[in-house]
Amino acid sequence: MTSPSPRRIRTLKRIQASAIRLALAEGLNNITTESIARDAGISTRTFFNHYPYKEAAIMGPPPDYPADATERFVSGRGRLIDDLNLLIAAHLRRFVDDREMIANMLRLSETDAKLQALRKNAVLARRAQLNQMLQRRMPHVRPVMAEILASAIIAATNNATDEWAFGRREDFIELARENLELILPSAALLNAPPG
Repeated sequence: MTSPSPRRIRTLKRIQASAIRLALAEGLNNITTESIARDAGISTRTFFNHYPYKEAAIMGPPPDYPADATERFVSGRGRLIDDLNLLIAAHLRRFVDDREMIANMLRLSETDAKLQALRKNAVLARRAQLNQMLQRRMPHVRPVMAEILASAIIAATNNATDEWAFGRREDFIELARENLELILPSAALLNAPPG
């Protein structure tokens, strides 16, 4: 897995910022790929080289895990939680300067079925990536256990994203770390007595 170049990421984010700004100002149904391209200072052809349609532009570049951090995680030999914290920190660090844009993207995704579907697909894709990483790192573990763990990790980081993006917590990476530390005690609830 290769990461997009820094130049491509900048272009993708510039298009995303224009798409979000216009959707907030004019309404999603009232904007076009042409108006987004014009606002971003690119041609419509360049827009389509990066995104297939306006909703994809609003969701932005796929939030894949960084390739170098992925390989360090897969080959890591420390405690899983420690290496996982390093992976998630490397992943989230790329978004800390985009807080307002992410909050606006999340708000928009709550109002449109296509955006909701794209967001869910992105979450599923990230979960599948993480599942593969866990299985590569721990080939001796039953695949279903890696899948369940991947789901818990994604839930922890998604919660951190929402809390941080909407201003309820300030330190994005620390909040994600705290949430990851809750996975084990959350699982222990399965054996807790009722009440």
